[in-house]
Amino acid sequence: MKKCEAWINTFTPILTYLLRCNTDVTSLWSGTAIKAVLIYVSDYITKPALKTHVFFDVIKSVFQHSKDHLVNGKGEKDQARKLMTQMVNVLGAKMEIGAPIICSYLLGLPDCYTNRTFVTFYWKSFVSEAKNDWKQEGEPLEEVKIQI
Repeated sequence: MKKCEAWINTFTPILTYLLRCNTDVTSLWSGTAIKAVLIYVSDYITKPALKTHVFFDVIKSVFQHSKDHLVNGKGEKDQARKLMTQMVNVLGAKMEIGAPIICSYLLGLPDCYTNRTFVTFYWKSFVSEAKNDWKQEGEPLEEVKIQI
């Protein structure tokens, strides 16, 4: 990658290659820049949930906006689907999250997909069992309870 700009950092391509993802790297030289990044990240992570009255306001506005379209003779299923789509779009704009994630919540889909199942691993039980294999003759064995 040829560096054509004097202020573009030189280690972004290396990180992109090593981490196998898109990165945006910069140096934080001042305390103000560090505070700004912390505030941005904490605001992004802790997005507050919408109040109940906002939900009802969205529903009311969608119904008022779609009043004329509800009487055009289409099937009830299509009208309900159109209203839900409009509500999802307006709520997505107000909550600052995308319509696909709202739809997945409405459909009850999980947050992530995986083809693996995970079991709880109890580290203390594992260490105790491993220590028992290296005990000398005459030393008492630790009682280990393993739950799976």
